Amino acid sequence: MCTVISPGFLWGGEEHKEGLSGVKNVTIPGFEENGRLSWKLSANEVNFMGEGLYEASDLTLETMTGFNQSNARSSNGLFKPKSGEANGDSLLTVEGKGFSAEGEQWIWRERTDEGQHLMAFKENGKVLFEEDLNLGITSSDRKISPDKKFSTFAVAEYIELLELSKESNRFLLRGKVSISSEEMKIQCEEMELLFEKDQNQSSLGKISKVFAKSAVELEQPGRKSFCDSLTIDSMDGEAVLEGNARVEDNEWGVVRGEKILLQKGTRRAQVMGSEGNRPRIELPSLPSLGFPLGRKKEEDE
Repeated sequence: MCTVISPGFLWGGEEHKEGLSGVKNVTIPGFEENGRLSWKLSANEVNFMGEGLYEASDLTLETMTGFNQSNARSSNGLFKPKSGEANGDSLLTVEGKGFSAEGEQWIWRERTDEGQHLMAFKENGKVLFEEDLNLGITSSDRKISPDKKFSTFAVAEYIELLELSKESNRFLLRGKVSISSEEMKIQCEEMELLFEKDQNQSSLGKISKVFAKSAVELEQPGRKSFCDSLTIDSMDGEAVLEGNARVEDNEWGVVRGEKILLQKGTRRAQVMGSEGNRPRIELPSLPSLGFPLGRKKEEDE
């Protein structure tokens, strides 16, 4: 048997809720202003803590709008249904269409100034995406083995998920960020990933842009790049390295500049210098080609 607690009861005076303790198999719905169901909390047990705060155990938070109708699960958490807020210390796992995430010290907000259904992890956060980061492979061309659902994996000290609009989702990662896909790995201190989707899509969408900054390292097969900030435009297939930019390529050597452009599907690197910071290219050592170098003419006499 499931007990459904109405919003009217939850938002009423506290004198009516004193007996709400140890209630089993509870469902608490949350609605938008237009009456549409926005989220639903299901819990094995709910206790009223006072001042609009409820403690829930063995909970599932299902979002009906925003962030692709995801499901979040945790062993316990604290909820404020009237303001659409929740938080907890235990592990929270989130399953959505196109991604999976988990972490501890979590928070949830139905609405923020920037968007809706914010989910954040302050400890041991990780997230997996079906979308690939690779510059050289488009999503439609990418081949995934049947047993490999996710192609991109990321970890960070802090991870935040937010729906900015009906067409755009954002992931923020801060602190010891590491994200890797089949042929690309990025390490930095802060990263922002933007996903764009059609209005009629229920999936997460496609990675449109990646912004990384602070001690950025980009690793690809046969090439490593370093810079202060990195911008990847997946739609145009370009990566822009700025600030102390350096590319080390196994084929043609090392190139340095204030700004370097990497292009999709090629090993080409376009260097753009600035006043006082001229581009510099360090080519690999040339073979001797059979000619003796550095010998004194006298050795043959």
